[in-house]
Amino acid sequence: MSSTPGAVSAAHSLVGLLGETRAALVEHLHRAGAGPVTELATHLGISEVATRRHLAVLLGDGLVEECEPRPSGGRPAACYALTERAQRLFPQSYDRLAKELLDFLVAEQGRDGLLAFLRWRIDREAEQLAETVADGPLEDRVARLAAALDDAGFGAAVVEEGADGAPGGLPTLQLVQHHCVIEDVAREHPEICSFEAAAFSRVLGSDVTVARRATIADGAPACVCTVSAG
Repeated sequence: MSSTPGAVSAAHSLVGLLGETRAALVEHLHRAGAGPVTELATHLGISEVATRRHLAVLLGDGLVEECEPRPSGGRPAACYALTERAQRLFPQSYDRLAKELLDFLVAEQGRDGLLAFLRWRIDREAEQLAETVADGPLEDRVARLAAALDDAGFGAAVVEEGADGAPGGLPTLQLVQHHCVIEDVAREHPEICSFEAAAFSRVLGSDVTVARRATIADGAPACVCTVSAG
C-alpha cells in the first residue's frame, strides 16, 4: 500500500526532528500502541540496550512515558507509550477541516473575510501567549515563547547568533520551529505565517523586532524568525 502525502510529510518531519531511529520508534508506538523494550528492539532491529538509550532521550523530551506493564505469566515488563505531546506531531483531521473552513470563508466573504478572521485569531493567540511569556530579559521571553510553542507540537527551539552590531551588544536570537501542525493550511494560505510572526512580535514586546526568515509552508526545513532588541 502506498503512503499518503500526509503520512510521507509526517515521516520526513519526524526524521528531521528526532533522527531516523527515534523517528521510527515514535512512528511504531503511534501505529501499534504501547510496547515493552523487547518488542520495540525487535521492530527496530537493534539491541535492547540501544533501544533503552533511545527511549531515555524520548522520555527526557517528554515524547514517551512509561505505562502499565502488560499482564504476562512471568515478571511484567515495563511498557512505553507516546505522550499527548508526541501525538500532536502527527497529522490530524483538524488540519483538513481547518483548510476547508478557510476555503469556505474565502468563497463566501473573499480575502477580506479571511484576513479579518486571521486578525481575530492572532489577537486571541497573542492574549494566551502573553500570560506565558510575561516580562523579563529578551532571552528569557524568547525561551518561554519557544517552550509554549514546543508544548503545542511545533518542535520549537532558540538558537543564539552573534551580538555584533546588535543594539547594546545584545545577541540576535532565532526562534526555530521544526514542525508545523498546520502545514497544509499554511501552504494554501501563507498569510497565516505573516500573522503568526506578528503575534510573536506583540507577545515579546514593543522593544523587540521579529522578522520572519523562512517557513516550512514555503519549502524550508523549518520556520525561522529572527528576534532582536530594538
